[in-house]
Amino acid sequence: MKQSTVRQRKGSFDSQLSASMFKSSVILEDKKKQIDDEIINYQNEDEFEMIGKKQLKNVPITLFNNDQLHKLTKKQQLSDDQKLQLAATLIQQRGIPYLSRKAIWMTFIEKGDAKKYFSKKPPQNIEEQIIKDVPRTGNDDKMNNKKYTNLLFRILCAYSIYNPKIGYTQGMNIICGKIILLLSIDGNDKQLELDNFEVIEDEEEIFWMFVHIMKSMEDLFIQGVPGIHKRILQLEQIIQNRCNEILVHLQCNNLENLCQCFSQYYFTMLMQNQEKKFARLILEMFLLFGDAFIQNFIVGTLEFYSLRITRMNELEKLMPFFRDIMFTSYYQELKKLKKQNLIIQHFQQNHYFDKQPYFGQPQNMPIVQVEEKMQKKFNPKNILNLLQRKFFGKILGQ
Repeated sequence: MKQSTVRQRKGSFDSQLSASMFKSSVILEDKKKQIDDEIINYQNEDEFEMIGKKQLKNVPITLFNNDQLHKLTKKQQLSDDQKLQLAATLIQQRGIPYLSRKAIWMTFIEKGDAKKYFSKKPPQNIEEQIIKDVPRTGNDDKMNNKKYTNLLFRILCAYSIYNPKIGYTQGMNIICGKIILLLSIDGNDKQLELDNFEVIEDEEEIFWMFVHIMKSMEDLFIQGVPGIHKRILQLEQIIQNRCNEILVHLQCNNLENLCQCFSQYYFTMLMQNQEKKFARLILEMFLLFGDAFIQNFIVGTLEFYSLRITRMNELEKLMPFFRDIMFTSYYQELKKLKKQNLIIQHFQQNHYFDKQPYFGQPQNMPIVQVEEKMQKKFNPKNILNLLQRKFFGKILGQ
């Protein structure tokens, strides 16, 4: 058996964002335009029609009631079936008390004594960078409140003491800021707000939540950022298996390196500039399923918008869609699905509840790949043949 080898990318991180594995200029412009015109004629405007054409996994999932949720907080570990039920409950069920939700989150967190980390000062260069980044943390007005900015500053400084190997890197402030907003009673419990209840935030609790999440993301923030290269390579493989027409379309539009489109979502855990409820959804699923959920969520969203994406034939349209529009728009679609009581089935079909990213085919490709296969995959002649077979075959009913 031939041993798999890791595909190496050359150059600095910045250069890798613009490096290409092949040049789509080998595809003649008139031929590419002909293909694009055929795709446009074939597309349908409504993404929901795409959902209707899929066979949903209609496996009924029993939701937990509030008493059962309370009992879950007493458990040290959850079975896979319990995680599945909990995920469905948190996604679908309305009216779960905030304190119950928070208690569920904290069952995943290993806590200790954080006082020793809060009592020390980080190196001056780290402290200065945190001071610069705290005001840039988010679009939520509460993060401009002195109470929250002070809390964010203290937690980021404490983490740099806790994990000196990493210290502090830009992007951590986005994740930590969202955790503060989601774990704070203020803004999450309307009754307490109406009662003018004075809230004292548990900074140690927020700190340990941040520590827990960062354990899965450390490789995104160390020198050389190996974590982003590993995740992007895996993302390419999942897209290739589940919606390869998108990968081909991006390559034909000079977006061969997916770092250009998606790297910021990994560094900010999909939560930058998103509504609080959307950030809460991401946090809850991340606590249950880890990195696998992030990968499945990105690819599932791409599948949902595949018709729209393959109609965009200019870099100027694709990049803003991926960077600013796609997830904000998608959350609005999820809210529609929730009203129709279809959101759980949609998640089962598109995002999955698995410990490992779902590749979509029985012969799942490993994260490492044989170099010869990669060269064959990105052969321009193969790309053109794939375009013709994938799209013209659909148009001709083959």
